[in-house]
Amino acid sequence: MTASVTLKTLLAATALVAFPLAASAAGDAEAPDQNLRIQHHMMSIGKDGVQRESRYADLMFRRAGSVWVERELPPALREDHDHEAREGKVHIGHAHADNTAAPLWVRRDAAGKVQVGMVLREQRKLIDIDAANYGNVGYSGSWANSYWLVDPASLARMKDLGAAGKGVQRYELKQGEGTLRIDWDTAGRYARKIEQRNARGTSVNVMTASAIPAPKALPWKAIEAYERGDYSDLLD
Repeated sequence: MTASVTLKTLLAATALVAFPLAASAAGDAEAPDQNLRIQHHMMSIGKDGVQRESRYADLMFRRAGSVWVERELPPALREDHDHEAREGKVHIGHAHADNTAAPLWVRRDAAGKVQVGMVLREQRKLIDIDAANYGNVGYSGSWANSYWLVDPASLARMKDLGAAGKGVQRYELKQGEGTLRIDWDTAGRYARKIEQRNARGTSVNVMTASAIPAPKALPWKAIEAYERGDYSDLLD
């Protein structure tokens, strides 16, 4: 996966208030390049009183018309995934298969057409993902949420919390018993932080994005010679 399922869920609230951004396609080209480490933290307390937490991080590289996202894995886990790939065990229909470690490359052309590809490095394949299977690879179906981490159009319907300071404008949206807060990087044009929590404090979802050094070579440059395949190739 890559374009995180949790992020998709977290941003559902902003999608409810979003309206079309007329300059969206043109705005992509105007946005600065970004290299980000995106940390996710989810906490919930069930009716049984048990607190459950999960944390993980993705790496994201954004250029005009392209977004690359991949899970940050400890070396030992990365070795396990690579071994399964070498053994030809990347089949979505198998219980042991785990496509969450596969990078996702999302592209948008000048006409607004979006292409989603899942990268299998060890097999040297780029798997084209059709819209019906977006959810299976963790893509929300929203180019804006992938490119900016939150659709900029939704911010206009949120309450701004004072003037921008240190390059960040904060927004808030109350929805029922829940609160959504977004820290928007005004220069970098992406969400630095997205936080959603309920009034009782039993559910918290937080995404935090921080800048990292640019890679020596953009990751999609390394896959130009990869064989192309379809998602159906991975099914039993």
